[in-house]
Amino acid sequence: MRTTRLLAGRALVAAALVVAVCSAAAETIERTLRVGAHERSYEIDLPARRESAQGLPVVIVFHGGGGSADSARRQSRMSVKGEAEGFIAVYPQGSGGIAGKLKTWNAGTCCGYAMQQRIDEIAFVAALLDALSATVTIDRARVYATGISNGGMMAYEVACALADRVAGIAVVAGEMTALDRCRPTRPLPVLVIHGSADRNLPIDGGVGAKAFAVHEVRSVASAIDFWRRHDGCNENARSEVNGAVRRTTYSSCSGGSEVEVVTIEGGGHSWPGGDRLARFLDSPSTAFDATGEIWRFFARH
Repeated sequence: MRTTRLLAGRALVAAALVVAVCSAAAETIERTLRVGAHERSYEIDLPARRESAQGLPVVIVFHGGGGSADSARRQSRMSVKGEAEGFIAVYPQGSGGIAGKLKTWNAGTCCGYAMQQRIDEIAFVAALLDALSATVTIDRARVYATGISNGGMMAYEVACALADRVAGIAVVAGEMTALDRCRPTRPLPVLVIHGSADRNLPIDGGVGAKAFAVHEVRSVASAIDFWRRHDGCNENARSEVNGAVRRTTYSSCSGGSEVEVVTIEGGGHSWPGGDRLARFLDSPSTAFDATGEIWRFFARH
């Protein structure tokens, strides 16, 4: 009986540790602000370690279409990484939806309510950054943006319109819808992670089979070519293959920037190494830790 109780107690402790690891953030702050006629919201996850004369780095994580701040937190586990590495994770909320869910971002050709209502997302992100600086001490030279799917499109939007306020972006299973209207003010490090079997946003372009908002999808290669040219990178890429993971890197770019694309062979529309939020969604590849790689990429820049 004593042994049984001891094992049960250890199981409870293990369960508590799992919950702690999943939530990770030492403190979560919820904020709202008004942008034009719309009230917008976002959540800030602060790590326990906050001692920095320059302030802490910031990683903004945009949820996918139909998601939320909480789904982005669970899917990416970015706050777990923030707690370990000492950076702030910020989760903006899209627009529309029902009961706080099914929110989207306006990325021009996608998606849903936000696109239909022509929501000014860049004004929201700029206002968020202003408000964030007034809330916590941040390192303004180390603000980064990432996201998945419709949220990955938003990371591209931020790079195009707010290059002076971010130090780099990482896009997971996303599309650069802004290709024809992108005018970055400076070179910017860009990391792209995409599955070769993504049916929502096909890696080679075309119409996605299960897209949240059906439209003609631009290829990943077109986005990489844009940033390689914009950043003034050497045309000769370095390529490495490790199992199902192919990494192609363009270096010797202007201003110390870098363009890198990681292709997951057989990977679907998901956050590699992250959580699967629902059974109808593609299973994340276990061959690659997107969150760990994203932070390593950001930390280099």
